Amino acid sequence: MKTKQRLLLTGVSGLLGSNLAFCLKNEYDILGLYHSRRVSLKGVSSRWADLRSFYHTESILREFDPHVVVHCAAQADVESCEMEPERAAESNVFSTVNVVKSLEKSDAKFIHVSTDLVYDGIKGHHGETDPVKPLNYYGITKLDGERAALKNSGALVLRTNFFGWGISPRRSLAQWVLEELKANRPIQGFTDVYFSSLYTFDLAALLSEMIEKKLTGVYNVGSSTAISKFDFLTLVAKKAGLDPALIKPASVDQFPFKAKRAKDLSLDVGKVTKNLSHGLPTIEESIEHFVRDLNKNYPSVMLAEMEKTSYRPYLDFIPYGRQAIDESDVKAVEEVLYSSNLTQGPKIEEFERKLAKYTGASFCAAVNSGTSALHIACLAAGVGPGDEVITSCNTFVASANCAVYCGAKPVFSDIDEKTYNISPEALEKKISVKTKVVIPVHFAGQSADMQVIYAIVGAAEKKFGKKITVIEDASHALGSMYQNKRIGLGTFSDMTVFSFHPVKHITTGEGGAVLTNDKVLHRRLCLLRSHGITTFSDELLQKSEAFESSEGDEKNSVRRNWYYEQQYLGFNYRITDLQCALGITQLKKLPEFVKRRREIKEIYDQSFAGVANLQIPFESESCLSNLHLYVLLFEFQAIGKSRQQVMMELKDSGIHTQVHYIPVHTQPFYQKSFQTQWGDCPCAEAYYRRCLSIPLFPAMTDEEVEKVVFSIKKVIGAS
Repeated sequence: MKTKQRLLLTGVSGLLGSNLAFCLKNEYDILGLYHSRRVSLKGVSSRWADLRSFYHTESILREFDPHVVVHCAAQADVESCEMEPERAAESNVFSTVNVVKSLEKSDAKFIHVSTDLVYDGIKGHHGETDPVKPLNYYGITKLDGERAALKNSGALVLRTNFFGWGISPRRSLAQWVLEELKANRPIQGFTDVYFSSLYTFDLAALLSEMIEKKLTGVYNVGSSTAISKFDFLTLVAKKAGLDPALIKPASVDQFPFKAKRAKDLSLDVGKVTKNLSHGLPTIEESIEHFVRDLNKNYPSVMLAEMEKTSYRPYLDFIPYGRQAIDESDVKAVEEVLYSSNLTQGPKIEEFERKLAKYTGASFCAAVNSGTSALHIACLAAGVGPGDEVITSCNTFVASANCAVYCGAKPVFSDIDEKTYNISPEALEKKISVKTKVVIPVHFAGQSADMQVIYAIVGAAEKKFGKKITVIEDASHALGSMYQNKRIGLGTFSDMTVFSFHPVKHITTGEGGAVLTNDKVLHRRLCLLRSHGITTFSDELLQKSEAFESSEGDEKNSVRRNWYYEQQYLGFNYRITDLQCALGITQLKKLPEFVKRRREIKEIYDQSFAGVANLQIPFESESCLSNLHLYVLLFEFQAIGKSRQQVMMELKDSGIHTQVHYIPVHTQPFYQKSFQTQWGDCPCAEAYYRRCLSIPLFPAMTDEEVEKVVFSIKKVIGAS
């Protein structure tokens, strides 16, 4: 059997992309890429992609290694392009640039789908050598996309207009007339707008032959004849047996469109006809083919095979952080939904095993949140009333709340001025005979100086003659390194806590985990996350209740299969198989996520270094941060704007920022309950007055990064 060629198809959720996938799936091994609407077509692989990101585009192309790339993805709504030109440029130009750049070292055939709207529509019967003068922003961006595409020496550019079977809320013109007339609604058709539209299934057959003949350059691809839109609608109605009397003539000039409309977009298709083994269909023949397939019930067949399963929401702003979910994540969760275990099943153990292997730790206990992980870690360490737990004041409140949950007193240590992590010198002054646990927080992904901290704790243990447990709060730090070893290995701690909130490096929706190399601690953690209940035979205390034996024959006693024991006051902190399935696929992508974050960090460092009134983050030589956050320090007074003003001006530009963190000791709860106050940690308070976290997440495009840089410089007067 002949091996199919691999065809990568962008915009598979769009009208043309989905129709091409449906027509060509038996001829090619197809991977379809989508962005805002996830679709799944029988016989076609699909995955989410952000073509605005060169990093993401290049990684997909490298992985799939296609023989052919058909680039259909576009923002095709003419009015939307006119109202949102930046978004149109991202979709129609920058994505094309990224695909072409990604193919620089590839022999893949590249086909770029353009539009008849690159012509001005004045003389009609446009040929490929005619001047191109688009009248609206959609045409302008598609023409720029053509120019980007032609930088690939073997590119094939198709200037076309098509109609077919849309699977999204956006329908083709032919579908629209069918739906309106079937509902007995009157419609209008333009008598002064002409085009050479082509049925998508006919276009698919032509495209396949053009690929086979290895054509390059620019080609008009449409019907061999032209027709007005009024006559097109009328002809579709007649061929489908509907009442054309409902179609009323109109002029395009009567409609208050924001985008200018070209009137005669008829195409000269002589060039492509000469290179094919047969002529192109007339527009009447195209309509006949469309209606023929309608009668064959092709739309229903296609929709049955093409299932719309979910939507990835489009954001009209750049958040400071967000999750990155693709097809593999969705499929993994979907598989669990069809399995017999939604919770307390095998995916939990698999996730724990893989997370432990990744970090190098011996044991892992996964739970439903990072906060739960901190709580049971403190409980496992024996924290209770009368104890003190020392942590950083530059953290989220959960790092301290976990001590309060156990009845202990939180003690706040000041931070290092460079790393913003807990200061070892300040920590040493806080340790007392009451100290039970120390929780260093790896802020923004950079490890605290764990070797020094561990040595300080060790000296205190000798001084006070007691065990002091070290729990690393690594909620920000999965994928980070300290002394060339992964955070979580536990070289300088007893336990390490991770969080899997959506803004973290990998997500399980909500979730967390505690890693340790201590078997006893691990078993205690597992009991505490599930009500303190055990069913393990060797752990049961009430043997007479647990086992049933024949009189005088204790050796052959039988375990009562319903029996369990609650041995601790535990909690329902269990994570689900659904979450862990997501965590497993996310963990596979962690190296890519970290790599992209560090790429963005380098751009930020180069862009902001030396800018007046800004300070970029410091990274210790002993650390390799995963860059969970990128925090700039601002001299707001020198800039002449408050932090609130800066944040709101950036928000108006579509850029959302955040403050990490308000020092925990200044929160009203801690001031009231533990008599903390402003002035307790001067370094952390000085940092807080100046800090602002700017957007950084793996799915950010280079264009978005550049926009952030430009906007910040503009807002502070440094551009």
